Amino acid sequence: MRRTFLLITIGLLLFNLTFGQSAQYKQLDSLVNSLFKQKMFNGNVLIADKGKIIFEKSYGLANEKTEQKINDHTIFELASVSKQFTAMGIVLLEKQGKLNYDDKISKYTPELAFYGNISIRNLLNHTGGLPDYIEFFEQKWDKKKLLPIRIL
Repeated sequence: MRRTFLLITIGLLLFNLTFGQSAQYKQLDSLVNSLFKQKMFNGNVLIADKGKIIFEKSYGLANEKTEQKINDHTIFELASVSKQFTAMGIVLLEKQGKLNYDDKISKYTPELAFYGNISIRNLLNHTGGLPDYIEFFEQKWDKKKLLPIRIL
C-alpha cells in the first residue's frame, strides 16, 4: 500500500513538473532525497518533454561496499520490471509499421541469430523457448554497452 501511494505521488509530481513551474523541480528533488534517506529510493530520475531533458538527477549508491555513487552511466539489472514497457513499445512500433510480430528477433539483433526462429510474437507470448539468457550475457556482453537493437 505504501509503495502504491509513493508511485501515485511521484506520478502526480511528474505530471505537474511537465506542465508546471521550475519550483516543482525542487519539490521533486526534496521528495526523492527524503525517500533516499529513508532507504525507500535508490536510483536515477529523468524527466523529458518532447525529447528534451528537463530534470535529471542521481540518488544513492551503485555499490554499498565501495560507496560508489549512482550516476547517469550506472547499469541497473531490471529483470522483469521492464517487460510491460517493452511490450507496449513493441505494440506501438507494430502499429507504426516499423516491425511485424512474426519477424525473427535476429532481424533486429543479429547477435541473437543463434536462437533460430524465435519471433517477436513468441517473446510477447512467452512461447519462444528462450533459455536463460542471463548467464550468456554475463559471459559474452560488455556491460558498458547497450544491447544493440535495430529498428527500421
